[in-house]
Order: sequence, then C-alpha cells, then structure tokens
Amino acid sequence: MKKYSKLMVVFLIAALLLPGCKNAVPAPELAVPIENPDAIFAARKMELQTTYINEGSVCPDVYDLKFDFDSKVYDVQVRNGDFVKEGDLLFRLDETLEVRVKEAEVELTIRKKDYDVAVKQHEEQIKNFKNLRNMFSNMGDWYNYHLWDINIRENEAQFNIRYENVYQDILKFEDEYLELKEQLEKSEIKAPCDGQIVYISVADDDDSFEEDVTVVSIAKQDKKLLCCDLIEKKEYEAYTEVKALVNGKEYPIEYIEPDEEDVYERQLRGQKVYSYFNVEGLPDDVQFGDYALFYLTVSSGEEVLAVPSEAVTKSGLQYYVKVVSGDKQGLRPVTLGFSNKNYTEIVSGLSEGESVFVANNLGRYGVEYETVQLNEQDFSEEGRVFIERRSLNPEPFINECPGEIKELYIDNYSQIYVTEGQPLYKIKPNISEADKQEALHQYEMAQTNYTNRLKNDKKTLDDQLKKIKEMKKGVERELAQLKYDKALEEYNQYKIDGQELIDKWKERVDAFEEWEKGEFIVYAEKEGFLSSFSRYSVGKEITADEYMCDFYPVDSLIFIGNDESRSARYGMTVDVEYRVDGEIFHKQGKVISAYDVRPEEVSDVTGVCVQLDGNDYKDIISQAHAVFEYCNAEAVTTVPTELILRDTSKKSNSTDDADEDEDKDAPFKIGGDNLSEEETSKGVPYVWVYDENGQIVKRYIKIVRSTRAATWVCDGLSKNDRIVVH
Repeated sequence: MKKYSKLMVVFLIAALLLPGCKNAVPAPELAVPIENPDAIFAARKMELQTTYINEGSVCPDVYDLKFDFDSKVYDVQVRNGDFVKEGDLLFRLDETLEVRVKEAEVELTIRKKDYDVAVKQHEEQIKNFKNLRNMFSNMGDWYNYHLWDINIRENEAQFNIRYENVYQDILKFEDEYLELKEQLEKSEIKAPCDGQIVYISVADDDDSFEEDVTVVSIAKQDKKLLCCDLIEKKEYEAYTEVKALVNGKEYPIEYIEPDEEDVYERQLRGQKVYSYFNVEGLPDDVQFGDYALFYLTVSSGEEVLAVPSEAVTKSGLQYYVKVVSGDKQGLRPVTLGFSNKNYTEIVSGLSEGESVFVANNLGRYGVEYETVQLNEQDFSEEGRVFIERRSLNPEPFINECPGEIKELYIDNYSQIYVTEGQPLYKIKPNISEADKQEALHQYEMAQTNYTNRLKNDKKTLDDQLKKIKEMKKGVERELAQLKYDKALEEYNQYKIDGQELIDKWKERVDAFEEWEKGEFIVYAEKEGFLSSFSRYSVGKEITADEYMCDFYPVDSLIFIGNDESRSARYGMTVDVEYRVDGEIFHKQGKVISAYDVRPEEVSDVTGVCVQLDGNDYKDIISQAHAVFEYCNAEAVTTVPTELILRDTSKKSNSTDDADEDEDKDAPFKIGGDNLSEEETSKGVPYVWVYDENGQIVKRYIKIVRSTRAATWVCDGLSKNDRIVVH
C-alpha cells in the first residue's frame, strides 16, 4: 500500500510539471516493464512534408453564355460539336420582342402625352384662378379673394392626389419598356468567341431557358488550361509547392481563383465543382483531353522535432506520447504541430533525444519480415465506355399506306443502315372507300383554304399599307410598318406551307390509285439509319400516318454513353470498337462533350458524346465501346494490391462536441484527418513499411488507380521503401 501511494505521488508531481515543458523531463517511475525494447524511437529533428496528387486533364477555357432574364428561342443555328467563329449567329430570342417593344413605345408616348396635356390644362386653369383672385384683391373684395385662394389650393391638392399615381405608373411602365428594349438589343445571340459548342440546352424553336442558367458553353481552342477536382483557395494557399505533370513533363501552374458564392451555390445544388489552372509552355502536340497529374506539396518548411505518428495517442482533448526511460515508461502530455501521416511534429512536452514507445510496433519487432522492394515504372491503363448511336436531329419515319405487312426486307431488332431507294417492307393495302373520300376531302379543303386565306390576307395587307402611307411619321407609323412587315412575312411563308399541304394531299389521292393495284413496297427516301423495327413483323396491321421509328440522317450521327468514372475527357481521340458477325472492327472518333468540359453545368448530359471521323457509316452498328487511354504517366510507384490494408478506425470528423469546438477556429492543416467519402466508408488505405530508422511503421497512402494485381500509389511511398509482406 505504501509503495502504491508513493508511486501515485510521483505520478501527480510529474503530471503537474509536464504540460508545456520544453526541457527533458524524467519519465515517471512506474513499475510497468517495456513490452518490447525495440519498439522505441528517439525524438529527433527532421523536415516533414507530404505530397498530395490529384488527377485532371488538359481542358479548354470555356465561355458560358447566360442571361439575366427568361425567354424562348427560335432559329437555332448550331448543334453540340459545331465549331463557330466570333460573331456567328447562334439563335434568336422571342420573335415577338420587336413588336412588343414598339407597342410599349407607342403606349409610353401616349401616356406621357396625356399626362403633359393634363399638366398644361391644370397650369392654365390655376393661372386663370389666380387672375380672378388678383382681380378681387384689387377691388378690395376680400371675401371672394379668400374664396378663390381656397379654390386654388384645393384644385392643386386634388390634381396632385389624382396625378401622382398616374406619374408613378408612367415611371414604372417606362422601366418595363427599357427592360424590354434591352432584351431586344440582346435578342440576336451571336458567338462571343471562336470555339466548339460543347453544350447547348436549346435545340428547336420555342425551347426556353431560365435566368442565370447556362444556355451555351463554347470551348475556346486557342488557350489550354488544366482542371481537376475542386481545391479550395484556403487549401491551395497551404501548399508550399504546386506543379503539374502532363505527358511525363513537369509544368508550373497558376491557380485560377473561383467565385466563392458560385461554388457554394453549385455545391448546394449537388453539382460537382472543379478547379482550373493556367499553364505555360505546353507544346503544340499536347491535346485537349490529355491526362494530367497535380503534385501538391505541403511542408513544415524547416526541421522540427518529430516522432512517428503511431507514437501519439489522444484522450479527450489532450494528446500524449508514452515516454521511455530505462526500463520504465509513462504518459506525457504534448502539443502537436504539423503532421504528414507518417511523422508528427511535437511543439512542446518533449525534447530532442527523448525516447517514445511506438504502439503499433508491438509484436512486430524481433523478427525480420519478408519485404517487397518498390520500383518506379511507367504506368498506363485503358478504359471502355459503352455507347449507343444517336442523332443530334432525328426525324420521324412515317408509314403512309394502311394495310398489312407482308414482307420485311430489313432487320427488325436494331438500328438499320439504309440507302436512298432501298426497299424496306411490303404492304398489302387495306384501303376503304372512306379513306379515299377523306383524302379527297382534305385535298379539296386545302385548296379552298389556301385560296381564301391568300385572298383575305392580301386584302388586309393592302389596307394596312394604305393606312401606313396616310400616317404621319413617328412611333405609331413605325409600329404599323413593323406589324405590316411581320404580316407580309407570314403571308409569304403561308404561300409555301399551304402549297406543300396541297401537294401532300394530292400525292395521297394519287397514291390510292397506285396502292389499289396490289401489294405496295415502301422504299427509303434517303441515306441514314432507322432506329428499330422491333415492334413490327410480318402480318402486323399498320395505319396511315403511323409513326414507325426514328430516322437518323448520316450527317448528324453521334455516339452517347455513360462514363461513371468520368475518365473520357473532352478532346480525346478514342477508338470505337464494335462487332459485326463476331468480328471486331475499329473506327476513330473525337470526344466532343464530356463531364470535364464544364461538368458543373452539363447536368443533363449523363456521359460522353463521340463524333466519328470520316463519312463511311455503312458498317457501323448501333452499339459499341469507346476505348480510350485515360491515364499514362512515367516513373510511378506501384504496390502489390494484396499488401494494402484499410484503417476503418479513423473518422473524417469527430463526433465529440468538445473536439468540434477545439477545431472550429484552428488553422488549416493539410496533414489532418479530413477524409473522402470513399475513405470514410472503406477505410484509409495504408501499408506496413520499414522506415529509414529500421522501424516498422504504418504508412498511409494515396491511391489513384488500382487493378487486381497492382495499385498506383502517389503519396506516402518512394522507390526506396520496403513494404512488409503480411
């Protein structure tokens, strides 16, 4: 009992002396033997640094076209993948804008004119009242003088009350007019720069867009940037060295500071946000889509007192090391500084040369384990994306002749390549007298409506033109002229559309004569692909004007597929691999849109778009794989995958409220325990290595790519390390 009491007293005295102590302090005289004398490390000074690596790619500087108002579009001139020059027309906005601006201008002019007239009449009336008041004043008739003075004040008050709201309404309407006029000035949307269309949210007339949402993204071709997963400004400033590796060569890079509010809004919407960097000196043979690695190094900057990170433990808010003296050991509270996951700086509580116990070496010392010597080697790996053929502007394929399918001349289960004049299927017509009468009726109605509308519209146009010539010059005449021009344009367009409708029904009437002769063969009208005939087989009844499938013109073919790993990058030249009768064929293509062009904006594109080179599409099937090399680096450390372990005990954020309070205002530390979602769920990857001191230490690593046999490690290991085989 006495011996135990003495030990407690020694321990308490030591505990009072240790916190904040920078000099050597004897370890407590505890009767606790050292389990393994070899598991000891002498605190020493060293420079600590960690290099983090992010994957990325060479990407263009992208111009995002947005608007500060909602609108509809018409006359769309471009598609995804098109190249444009600065000033090229992209599309026009709401075609009613010009007329609405003129109408508003006329309305504003009339309102201002009515208000000015009312003000002038009021001023004239007040002037007459004042003359009467002055007349009674000269006559000495003070009764009538005061009476008219009251009338003047009442009249002015009533006018102010009545017309103040009118004036405010005019001002409000004028603001609306100016806003409408500003929209008109922006209504003809032209390309702001040279480049390639990598995203467009509108394709046809009457498609709409919303305020502050990207409508078009243009990838500039004259400037190359680098991009990778988002690096916060605060994090970037903590790095002591930043460089990039492109095609095996290092380049200095310059961080492009993002708009913090924009980043926050994107993250709030669940969009992935990227960081962009300026880079100088890239050779001409570097292409958009080439793979890039970002080396982000943080260092203590000078030699600091450090011990293996495994020697540090924590209880509550306090960190401890187990100090060893002779054959005894005891806990020592310490203050930590920089950490690179392998070694941790001791700011106070320990002195150089003092020995600490490394907990995780228990049971590992005393035996020389088998090790693997690492070598740096070149690394490359390919990826495959399943893709399907689509069209940027598919057309509906419509059956005209009603009847029963007697024979199919094409495959009915996949996309089919057809040439102009190729037979598709044979129909046994099933034509009733009612069908013929309906076609004849529609033909006659189209002729009658065409004649009557042209006659009425021509008379209306002549009357409008006559009135315009009689009007005085001004905004009202300009508005009338504008409406006339619009009506004349619609008149001329109807002359074309109406005649096409007449011709359509005339062809149908004439076709009945051909169909009644017997079985009728449907031929392809031009070259392209039919999406599928899977619903149709011999004996199937089909109706007139029935939608059969989509038709893909050969001049707008594109392959679209999912890329969950987001490795197929914009600008990459890919190999499209497909099978025909069991034989594999290949064609070259270019990725014209992908996540990394503007991934935070392209929310409705779920993969990559590939445009094939050349124009020989005859042997291309509907489904294929885009094969691409998504990474290629020189002199990279690889590790046998079987030697990598996962530490599931580390958490990305402590659940201890006190810990949160402690770290809330703490300075940023790149070497902290902030983990990714994958690390949180699967555990932090690490290996056991013999370090330069001959000790086995747990070494946390950064994995970029992993195969069943080997894992690409970019942080935590060098070629001189020996990994313990477990």
